[in-house]
Amino acid sequence: MVTPNFLSHLAQVDVCDVQYNIRVLKMKDSVFIYVGQDKAETFDEMAVAMPSAHNSAEVLGTTIIGPPDGSGSQDLAQRLAKKLKKQVYLSLGTSVPNDRIVRPSIEKKIFDDIKNNIECF
Repeated sequence: MVTPNFLSHLAQVDVCDVQYNIRVLKMKDSVFIYVGQDKAETFDEMAVAMPSAHNSAEVLGTTIIGPPDGSGSQDLAQRLAKKLKKQVYLSLGTSVPNDRIVRPSIEKKIFDDIKNNIECF
């Protein structure tokens, strides 16, 4: 059986009566994760993070598109890269507020999804 080059996965989470989509594109050695409000998805920022080749405990990250970690994407990408032990591209749409209710709920859903569906990551 041939393993596909790309595997896609969709998860959704409702926070404060708003539905957010978590779109995952698993590639051979990396994963792309996009989070955006349902029916208001925008792609205007992205961060990337990867485990260091020299130190397995260190994770390197940067913002590729958008303000320098103004959205918190880089921090989350680094935590995901550490957990998954692979390169992670992450985009949090502008429809995802960086507050103390929405963001932690979305992050919890992502980490729970990794735990329950690791084959998708």
